[in-house]
Amino acid sequence: MKKELLGLCALLLFSGCSVKETTLKPFNYSLDPMIKLERFETHNNDVLKIARIDTPSGLNTRAILYKKGGATQPYKYGIWSETPSLKLQHLITEALEDQNHFESVISGTSMAANNLVLESVLHNFEEVFVEGGKSYVYISLRVHLIELKSGEVLGSARLSSKKDVTNTNGAAGVVEAFNFATADVVKQLATWINEVRK
Repeated sequence: MKKELLGLCALLLFSGCSVKETTLKPFNYSLDPMIKLERFETHNNDVLKIARIDTPSGLNTRAILYKKGGATQPYKYGIWSETPSLKLQHLITEALEDQNHFESVISGTSMAANNLVLESVLHNFEEVFVEGGKSYVYISLRVHLIELKSGEVLGSARLSSKKDVTNTNGAAGVVEAFNFATADVVKQLATWINEVRK
């Protein structure tokens, strides 16, 4: 009987040691919208630099944010692969470069000479819950096109997009809506900047 009890205690002891508490790690989501802009046959002589996008400190995060009852919270099991402002800067640079309206479009870290700079401030990049448990994503961006030599502001605009979250599969559904809204904002930006600087 003693041997049986001793064996049972040893079994419980060893099995207890092998149990580890597992914690779910956040899944990385990438902001990767489908952006299709009309390509120009010929370009002008401007070299446009896309400056780093400024953000309020609350938005300078990889957290996927939602607003409910007036409070902003992060999703527990989903984060962005990079901050939305940094990803948005890359997306704008690539989309405008592919469009071929400007001689060249360069990122804010480039040392190449440029005559124009696009400065931006990201004001909103969040999911907003409304009555009935429904939600939408909202992106708001203020942009200024500046001629570098004179310092003249050639134009300013506030661009925004609001898209309903139709896929309620947690953060994945929200990311889908953010992709649609981001594509919309980049298209608005392209239309605006091509009119300001023909």
